[in-house]
Formats: sequence, structure tokens, C-alpha cells
Amino acid sequence: LALGAAPGHAVLMVGHDNEDDEEYDDWLSAGLGNPQIPQGVTVITGRVDAVADLTETIARTSGVNVVAEARRNSRLRVQGYAPASLALFGQAQAAAPAPAPFSVSPTALERDDWLRAQRADTAQSYSAYLDAYPNGAFAGAATDALNAIRSEPNRAARIAEDALRLDDASRRAIQRNLAVLNFDTRGIDGIFGPGTRNAITNWQQENGFSQTGYLTSEQIGRLNGQAGLRRQQLEAEAARQRGEEELRDRAFWNDTGAGGGEAGLRAYLERFPDGIFADRAEAALGEIEQSKRQAARAEDRDDWDRARNADNRNAYLSYLERQPDGRFREEAQSRIAALQAAEAANAGQQAAQATEQSLGLDPIAMRLVEARLQQLGLEPGGVDGNFNGDTRRAIRRYQRDSGLERTGFLDQQTVSRLITDVFR
Repeated sequence: LALGAAPGHAVLMVGHDNEDDEEYDDWLSAGLGNPQIPQGVTVITGRVDAVADLTETIARTSGVNVVAEARRNSRLRVQGYAPASLALFGQAQAAAPAPAPFSVSPTALERDDWLRAQRADTAQSYSAYLDAYPNGAFAGAATDALNAIRSEPNRAARIAEDALRLDDASRRAIQRNLAVLNFDTRGIDGIFGPGTRNAITNWQQENGFSQTGYLTSEQIGRLNGQAGLRRQQLEAEAARQRGEEELRDRAFWNDTGAGGGEAGLRAYLERFPDGIFADRAEAALGEIEQSKRQAARAEDRDDWDRARNADNRNAYLSYLERQPDGRFREEAQSRIAALQAAEAANAGQQAAQATEQSLGLDPIAMRLVEARLQQLGLEPGGVDGNFNGDTRRAIRRYQRDSGLERTGFLDQQTVSRLITDVFR
């Protein structure tokens, strides 16, 4: 109590003379143990000879830094108030900083109260600790924790979601469900970043939940049910669209391409490039071209071969200029139109390809896509994880039937609709 009356200027040094290997009963130990040290009091304990050496140094040298000297000796222990610089007589070489407000070693009771506050991890628990120990050993940590809680308005919701221990597969399923319901998560990767949190918040707002951006088990169940119902609706709508498209496809084929005429075949392919009879139309046009080659004059045939080998707009225009009535006039005009359309679509094609690559689909997911396309009767070719021309055509057909942009490449919406049921 006497030392506590002079905080910041009182030092207690205690020495013991036991050997390092001396044994004590269970209720005894060397030194002071963990005493209740008043605030601002420095306690230094250790071997008698080490304490004597420190005492001699203090007496001999004016302004010596007591704490620094004690810490340089491994046989001494500093407890309680331990500033960077503390001089008992005269002035230390370095100006002593203001006493640290939370430097007192905690009592056993205070340590237990702090552990209880940490276990509760609430604003109330940390406030209760600070009320009891405004200058306690853990007051700084309690203040930081309290400020962190107060700066995170949805902390309780975050902790509740963390307690669900959602794995990556569960998180991806949630992202797919949100995507099916047209809430953009900015990726389906199992990582709940700002995009996913914003999508969750928007979904919560639409469904009357508190807009925290974090999910409860009840909300996950509601989301899963809504997405399942929406998938059924989308599948039914896609099946209806597919049926209507097939009727239009067959009718147009009967009116144009079925007769085998070149103009009708080209008209069919222009209207239904991925149609039911597209392969047949392309094969028939190939036969027509071969027949024309046999009947064409050598000069006409040579000019056409040069144009086909170059396969660009200028080459076909050159052919038409040289052979205005040539046997391959229609083919040249068709290729010019196709190349112009391809140039116009090239930028979109590159963007669609980049979007598919950004999804980071592994071979298993790619095979699941192909299997689903095959199940729907869209003829994607082999189920091997390699996307070839047949796969691209099947994807375009699926996108057409689903009212999606027809790129032939996968995007978030296409993948979500195709394989969410498998993951779910």
C-alpha cells in the first residue's frame, strides 16, 4: 500500500537464494509468484546476487534505467509497471514516456473475468469488463474489441452464418440458386465476396428478411425452395420453346430445303444454322458444289479454288468480278455474307469465350454440362469434357430454347440452369 501511494516512482526488489534445482512442496514456489501489484509499482525479483548487482548499479550510477538494466539480466524478472525507461535517482538518459495505462499484471480474478468476456465476445461482455477494470491489464484489448463490434452492424448475423460451417460446395450451390433467381453474385466460386453479399442482401430485401447480407439456415432453405421451383418453370418454358422451334424448323425445311434446291438449302441454313436438318443441308450443298466443279469450265474452277483457299471477302469479290455468271456465284455471295456476319459477331464471340474461361470450370463440370445437354436431346457429341463444334451447337440450342443469348459459350446463367440440379 505504501508503494502504491507513489505510482510511477516506486520499485520493489526481492531476492531469493535457492538453487535452480531446489524442490518445493506443491503449495510452495520461489519468488513472489503472482502478487496483486498496485498500479504504477515496479517489482523486480530474482537470485540474491543478481538483485544485489542491480542495486549496486542503481546506487553507483545516477539516472540509470532500472527496467532496462533488469531486463538485460536473464536471472531477473520484471512485473507490474514496466515503462521503457525508469530512473530512481537523477534523470535517465532518454526521456521517460508517459506511464502505460494498462501495464498492471492481472490478478487471477481479473484474468478469469477477461476470459469470460472473450468467450461471450459481445459488446455487453467487454463493457462489463471495462466497467470493472477501467485500467485493467486487458482494457486496451477490450476497448479494441468493443470498437470492432460497434463498427460491424451485422456482426451477430455474420457469427450465426459462420456457425453453419458452409463448405465450398454449399456456397457454390447458394450462388447458383441466387443466379437462377436473377441475383448476380459476380461468379460461382464458393467465395462470398462483395458480389455475393450484395446478391444476398437484395434477395433478403425482396423476401422480407433483415438486410444483413448473411444467411440463416431458414433463409438457405427458402432460397433453395425458390430456386428449385424456378428451375422447374424454366425447364418447362424451355421445353415449350423447344417444341415450338422444332415445329417451325420442320415447316421451314419442308417449304425450302427438303426440295434439294441450292437456294432453299441456303435459306434454311440462314434461318436455322443449328436446326434439325442443318447437317443434311450442309451435306447437300457440298454435293451441289462438287457437281458444279465437275461441270464448270477450267478457268471458272481455278478462280473458285483460289477464292476458297483465300476464304476472305476480297477473294470472293474478285471471283464474282472475274466470273459474274460463274457456277459458284451463289456460294461466293453466301460466303461474303457469312464472313461479314462473323466479323460483326467476332467481338461478342471473344467476350463470350473470355466469360466462359473466367468460370474456371474443371473437366468434371464440363462433362456434367455435356451430359445434361445430351439428356435434353441436344446432341452435344461425346461426353468427354472437350467442347467441340457439336458441343457449341448444343449449347446454342439450349440458350435459344432458354431465352438466353446464343453464343455457344457458357456463362453464369447457362451453367446455373444446366448443372445446379446435379450439384444440389
